[in-house]
Parts: sequence; C-alpha cells; structure tokens
Amino acid sequence: MTRRDAVLTELRNAVLTGQLRPGERLPEVRLARDLGVSRPTVREAIYQLIHEGLLVQEDHKGVTVATIDEATITDIAIVRTALESLAAKSIAADEDGAARARLREAWEVYDQAALSGDPALENEAHLELHRTIWAASGNVILQRIWPIVSAPINLALSTDVVVRHDQERSRRTHRELVEAILDNRQRDVTSAVRRHIQRSAAELLELLQARDSEQTS
Repeated sequence: MTRRDAVLTELRNAVLTGQLRPGERLPEVRLARDLGVSRPTVREAIYQLIHEGLLVQEDHKGVTVATIDEATITDIAIVRTALESLAAKSIAADEDGAARARLREAWEVYDQAALSGDPALENEAHLELHRTIWAASGNVILQRIWPIVSAPINLALSTDVVVRHDQERSRRTHRELVEAILDNRQRDVTSAVRRHIQRSAAELLELLQARDSEQTS
C-alpha cells in the first residue's frame, strides 16, 4: 500500500466510523503532521474523498466532512428508486444469465464485506453492489448517469453506515432485493427496489433526527 493509499484508507475509515463528524474541518497541515506524511500526499487523498462525496471543499471554510440533509436524502431516494427499478427489471429479464451472474457475484462480495466488521470495506462493497445493478442492466444511459449520481449516493450510504451499525439488517434487506431480481419475479422487482431504497431512507431520517435531538439535549 502506498502512503497515499494508507492516508486515504485512514481518512475514509475516520469518516465512516464517525471519528470525523459532518461539518468538521480537515486542515491539511495538521493532517500531514499527525499522519507523518507530506502535504501533497494528504492533498491527493483529500481530492479522492471529495470525488467520492465524503468531503467537500468550500470557499472560506476549506475542506470539511460532507453533511447530508433531509431534502438530499429524500431526493436521492426518489431518483434511485426510479432508475434502479429500470435497471433491476432489465437484469431480471436477462435471457443468457450474464447480468444475473454479475449481480450474484457483487452480492456475495458485499455479503462477505458486511460480515467483516470493516466499515470502509462494507461501504465500498455496498456502493459497488448498487453500481453493478446499474451497469449490468446494459442500459447505456444508466451507465452514463451513474458517475454523476454516485457521489451523493455514496454520501447517503456512508451516512447510513455511521449512524446505523446494523450489518445483519443490511445483509437481510439486500438479500431480499437481490433474490427478487435473480428469481425474475417481475411483479416483485419494482416493489422490492422501492421498499429497499425508500424504507432505508425513511429509517435513516429517523435515526438522524434522533441523533440530532440527543445532541441538542
């Protein structure tokens, strides 16, 4: 592992475990000193996390941990439900089985990552599972849209990892979604996608509201 990758992993883990909180500033000089690396190395890692949507760079504030609000969570869920339903139905109807095989492989990787206890590994596999649904659909437009929406989706998924800490629930809900697609239950696929995404979004909002209330009190 290069120094840049080591710093990237450490910062990503700090965000996903809540050690770095939403809105917290990341001074480049201090990070370089604390991690024992050069500022360019820290800068490369920070730029990658900005690209992933976990950090943001703002005028007069510098780099901070990304925050997500109720409207963003709701909007992401709406967009994902519409587009991921199209992708899932395409995979379910796949005639030669290649798309379903890709999805099954991505699911198995995610399932093992969820069991690992490593939040960064789980989050990476989680995002890859949903990316695979979009990509394996064979829909060129969905494949082109994914890079645009992947950062806010990653932010929502990573926030879920931070506040929920429930790997068993994540494994169960994803298994239900994947099985509906692999079994080609066309009538169930759309409802399974909607239930998976919108239920998770609603639960995440409740958890964030409870956390905010606790912090206020």
